[in-house]
Amino acid sequence: MDQTNKKEEAQQNGWTWKFMSVMFCAYLVIPGISYTISSLNAPAEYIKSFINATKYERDHSYPSKDEIDSLFGLLVALAGLGAMAGSLVASLLSDNLGRKIAILIASLTGLTGVLLLSLGRTASSFEMLFVGRVLTGVTLGIGLSAAPAYAVEMSLPSMKGNVALINQLFQSFSFIIAQVVGYMELLGNEEQWHLLLGLPVIFFGLQLLILPFCPESPRYLLMKKNDVAKATKALQTIRNRKNVEKDIDMLHAELRESSTEAEVSFVQLFKNKVLRRPLVIAIVLGLHQNWCSIAAILFFSTELFQKAGLDDRSSRYATSGTGITFFTVNVVAMFLLSRFGRKTLFQFGTIGMGMCSAVIALTMVFQDDAPALKYVNIVVSLLIIAFYSIGPICVFWVILSELFPHSARGSGFSVAILCAMISFFSHCYIFPLLLSKLHSYTFFVFTGINAVTALFVHFYVPETKNKSFAEIAKSWANAEDLENQLPLSQKCHTGSSNAHANTVVETKQQ
Repeated sequence: MDQTNKKEEAQQNGWTWKFMSVMFCAYLVIPGISYTISSLNAPAEYIKSFINATKYERDHSYPSKDEIDSLFGLLVALAGLGAMAGSLVASLLSDNLGRKIAILIASLTGLTGVLLLSLGRTASSFEMLFVGRVLTGVTLGIGLSAAPAYAVEMSLPSMKGNVALINQLFQSFSFIIAQVVGYMELLGNEEQWHLLLGLPVIFFGLQLLILPFCPESPRYLLMKKNDVAKATKALQTIRNRKNVEKDIDMLHAELRESSTEAEVSFVQLFKNKVLRRPLVIAIVLGLHQNWCSIAAILFFSTELFQKAGLDDRSSRYATSGTGITFFTVNVVAMFLLSRFGRKTLFQFGTIGMGMCSAVIALTMVFQDDAPALKYVNIVVSLLIIAFYSIGPICVFWVILSELFPHSARGSGFSVAILCAMISFFSHCYIFPLLLSKLHSYTFFVFTGINAVTALFVHFYVPETKNKSFAEIAKSWANAEDLENQLPLSQKCHTGSSNAHANTVVETKQQ
């Protein structure tokens, strides 16, 4: 009897074992991506030595330290370049070939990239590392778009928040795996660092083997392919029940609603007066994502801790603390988001990161006078991770969905993600050069960037919590512009009550 009740409960709330299995298969690309992106941190010195030795074998002269630092920075940054390309084709692949096929393409690209990263040392070719890094970046751009969309589209409205949270947890937990495996006692040593880079073969290979047996997204099958029969069959599989008429009716209702509102194109986004402020906010917050100091901590922490006075082994252990903090605070941040305003949390996180960046700079300046400051450096680095999880990264995705109307959300997100990838590429390439030139004063740059961003948010970004788009837009657009340029379906919400606005936002958060 208990088994029957549990089965019926799972069918009602959507968390059937079949759904969870499909979600797990789809999300296998996420740890592969996150691990690969962060895996260069621990073996950084060995990779630099490999590049140095390879260039000497070819040119019979050693390159300068600045050249090696520049090449390593480029290696880290190339993932951002690949991600830009991947994000540009992600929607094209997902809409024309399906979510599942897009994920498989991402996984195959990732597998190829990881093999190149792992085999570059054997082939005495650091260029293979560069190509592999670009390919894993392409996987990042496609996978982070297609996999969450695939999982969310299979879930009930009440499940969407938790499904999105699981995606974030997969990402942050993968950072921990990469950092722990990067210990010198495991694979983070001179003899085995290439195996460390090749470990995601497990995730990508497993996904390529089992995802083809999973159903396609019912939403894609019905709304893009107009195939009710296949959509019904897919829903019956993941819901683990025969009667899915209510689910099909929900998809039909969504299709009717979306057909009454034309999508805002990328070009129209720049021309529309009402959408101009959300566009500027998306650009600034996207660029801030990596230039807030987080990329320096996540991708260069081992080198930073060494410069702060820790030995190589201790730096690896300290680095794993960043991943654990990232994972833990991400869970806490999801609860804070429902209690506090978006603007408040973003400002709190940004100001906190700016202050911590200044403290890191000061600890590095005075480390020779007070050796104990290296431990302060570690604690403050973990605080930067915490502030980032509470503010910039947590709020970024939510506030974008609330600043843009449904018709412009796709284009708005594309601009924001593109800017985030540009900031990733530019930061990872420039940061090693900044560190070699500015030394201990490098983090003062991040203090300035966070201060400017906090002021921008204070004066330019509206509070969006518990408000419809029409209510938010009133804070910067006049009635005439709203009447002429606001999409028809959004005008209907202009006079909505606060209770209705709350319902809209709660639905989005789910």
